[in-house]
Formats: sequence, C-alpha cells, structure tokens
Amino acid sequence: MHHSRRAPAAIAVAAAVAVGLAGCLMPPPAITGPTAAPDGSPPWSPTGEQVAPELEQYYGQDVDWTDCGANWCGTITAPMDWFGQGDETVELAVTVAPATGEREGAILYNPGGPGASGLDYVQQYADYLLLPEVREHYDLVGFDPRGVGQSTPISCYDDPKELYDWLWEVPEGPAPEPLSDEDLQEQLDSAQWFADACLEHTGEYLQHVGTEQVASDMDLMRALLGEDQLDYLGVSYGTLIGSTYADLFPENVGRMVLDAAVSPDATDFDGTLFQASGFELAYGNFVADCLQQDDCPFAATDEAGALAETRALIDRLDEQPIPVADGRELASGAFFIAIAANLYADFQWPVLRGIIGDVLDGDGESAYAAADEYYGVNPDGTFVDNSLEALIAVNCLDYAAVTDWDEVRANAERILEAAPTLGPDFIGLGSCAAWPFEATREPHEITAPGAEPIIVIGGRNDPATPYQQAVDLAEMLESGVLISVDAEGHGQYGQGNACVDEPVNEYFLTGTAPSGALDC
Repeated sequence: MHHSRRAPAAIAVAAAVAVGLAGCLMPPPAITGPTAAPDGSPPWSPTGEQVAPELEQYYGQDVDWTDCGANWCGTITAPMDWFGQGDETVELAVTVAPATGEREGAILYNPGGPGASGLDYVQQYADYLLLPEVREHYDLVGFDPRGVGQSTPISCYDDPKELYDWLWEVPEGPAPEPLSDEDLQEQLDSAQWFADACLEHTGEYLQHVGTEQVASDMDLMRALLGEDQLDYLGVSYGTLIGSTYADLFPENVGRMVLDAAVSPDATDFDGTLFQASGFELAYGNFVADCLQQDDCPFAATDEAGALAETRALIDRLDEQPIPVADGRELASGAFFIAIAANLYADFQWPVLRGIIGDVLDGDGESAYAAADEYYGVNPDGTFVDNSLEALIAVNCLDYAAVTDWDEVRANAERILEAAPTLGPDFIGLGSCAAWPFEATREPHEITAPGAEPIIVIGGRNDPATPYQQAVDLAEMLESGVLISVDAEGHGQYGQGNACVDEPVNEYFLTGTAPSGALDC
C-alpha cells in the first residue's frame, strides 16, 4: 500500500484530518462503578407517544432488558437510514446504571470520539461520570453509537496487520518535501487504500453512521426509556451529537450539558485550525512547566529554544526513524501522536517528559507504547475495538474533505502561522480525501429555538476542543448558557472545580440553570 509517513500525524476530533485522535473524557482507570446487580425489573416503560406510521415499529418495540452486572443492558433496533427509511435496520447496544437512591429519571451520556464506547464508559465509570448527588437520583445511560463496538459495527479489515501497517509503516527512501505533489499523492494513495478497505468490509452501511443518524437514535432511546424529554451529558464530540439532537428535536431537549464543546458550524479546515492552535497552546504550557522540573529533557533553558528543539526532533524522525525492538521504526507520525495524546490533561505531563527524553536519547519504545495505547493497539498487534475506524468514518460523513491541492497548501500556511511547533503535523490531505460517500452533515449554526436551557462548558486551555468553540456554540444557541473554565485539560465537569460542578448539579437536579454566563 502507498502510505505517507506524515499521514497519521494529525488530529481529528471535530475535523476529518488524517488519522486523528479521538476527543473524549479520560477517566482514571482505578475508578469503577458499583458491582451489585439492579433489583427487580427496570423502573421505566416506553412513552408510547404518537410517531409517523413508518416509525411505529421502532418507537413501539419491546426491548428485552436484562441484568448485566451492576446495570441493565438491552439492544434497540433502529432504521439504518432515518432520513431515507427502507427496511434495513441496525442494532444499538445500551446499558443503564441505576440511580443509587430514589430515581427521578435518566441521563443519557456520550464520552466523545467519534468512536468511543459510551457503553463501556458507563459500565466502568458510572460513579465518576456523574457526581454522587446526581447519581443518587438519575440512571446513567450509556450506548455504543451506530458503527461502534457492540452496536452494529463498521469494519475496515480482515487481518488487523493491514490496519496496523497503514497506521505505522514507514515508507522506504527519503521523505518527500511536505506538501509537494509527491507528498500529497502519497497521502491520497493512503486515503484511497483505507476508503476501499472500509467499503469492502462494511458496504453501503458506511454512509449511515454520521452524527445526524446518531442523534436520531438518541430520540428513540429517550422514548423507549420512558422519558418525555432527553436529559443529556455529552463530552467533546458528544457535544456535537447533543447540539445536533437539539437542532433536530428542540422540543424534546431536557436538561442538556455540553462539556468541551465542538462548534457545529465549523468546517473541516476550521476544526483543524482550532485544534492546531489548541495543541500548540497546550504544548507551550507543558514546555513552560517542564523547564521548571528537574527531569525536563530539553537541552534548551528557555521556552523558545525548547519549542525549536521539539520541532527539530520531529523533523529528524522523518529523515532518521528510530528502530524499536519489534522491528518497527518510530517516525514523526507516531511520535506526534504520543505527544498529543499526553496533552489532554496536565497530570499526563510527567509521562510526556519521559517520552520526549527517551526519544532524544534514541529510544522509541515509550513513544510507540503511548501511540499504540491511544489507538487501542494490543501488544500482539490486534485492536481493542473498532474506535479508530469509526472515528474516521463518522468524521468523513460529518465534514466535507478538502481535496483541492492548492486549497490544502493555502490552508497549511494559516495552520503553520497559528502553530509553528506542532502545525506541520496538521497539514496535508486527510484520511477522508478519497471517501466513497459524500458528507451527509452540512456544518451550520444551531439555534434550537424553544429548547430548555443548554449549558455549554469550555476550558480555556483545552487542546482538543479549544475554548472558542464553546463560546461560539453558547452564543448561537437561543438557550445557551456558557461556563468558562480557566484550566488545563479536556472536559471540566466532575474535575473538582465547585464553580463548575455545583451549577451543573443544580441544573440536573432541579432544572434551574445559571441565569447568565459563569467564569470559573
């Protein structure tokens, strides 16, 4: 296969650039939910509401809810295409962590991605995702979005080595000049291989996993869980699902909180520029902190020097990849992913110092381990799940790819101006450049007239969904209420900041939202 060594090195939480990093909350692995099985039968029944005749079979279905450890689990059937109908269906895997006390309702949750398993998050971290006073009164509902995990999944390979090599294989010979015809052709060939593989192994279903389909699935879940309105907590990409739901079903919006917001009117390039700037800011904050630490690996003693040292190191890996024990070579793409994956929260900074130090010493093992972990690669080269495939597939439907080479080069100039250190790893053609289906979502402003208050949370130093997107989303929503947080990290609710947690808890428990914007 033809593959660019730089192609895997970009981010795509809200933009379909290259392979991408999923944007989702990262709960600490030591925290788990309760282990006792739920008592009796589920305490809800479908709303039985009137729907269009062609939807009655879905909204009227009898879901077989069963005990699954601490939760109830069920499988919901939905149309493959909400907007074209037809007889083909998909299955949606749903789990419900019961309220720990007197139940008042249910809150649907999505951790982001695209491609993250809300089912896994809720099964493992229910008591972390909602604070105890809210968990006491609300079931927490997690689901695998269509295309993901235990819901009807997409697939892009038979042999995991195919996807593994597509991610990390370093082409022989010298790297072409960035943005040259040769470089862009390599990237296009790489995108074509992936697109062909996904179409071969998934088929026509590949065009029905976009965010508007997922939001429609959520309305079905709402009704089958007996909720007249949807109470919802979405993080990162989960905020795009939430705002899309508010666009499609404003009258059904209940208590909705969108944390680490994605702006729904951002284009493919807008999202890339947002993220390049966000990760540049986060990396600068990391470097400034690093220079105060005894184990900081940089030879430079000032921030400008350390940033230049970083860029030189990334570039050098294209010319001189570092061999690792399993026979692979660490080039710039995997190293950049290792850096970016450890910028989501400042508690990851010590790990990042160690990774950079290792690479400066000619050791690529820890960098590859971090990149593999982020993309869910097991030690044997298999994948934990299909989240990487889903990440790309959803983004390709949500954002029309930039494919004109002159436009790609013009966009690169703006990215490099905004992010001189990490920007070179955000430029070029993306993995959607040869996608077999056109985008199904048109980026646009969402106002959701008539919706209940929608709380939007933005962290000023969030690298993956930079703060300006939260500002933009709160302003465009007629009922938007902005909570701004002066903090590092991706996702702010439940991180110990009472200025954030108390008004969000109050809203979930009483329906009373802040009367105006809050600055935390």
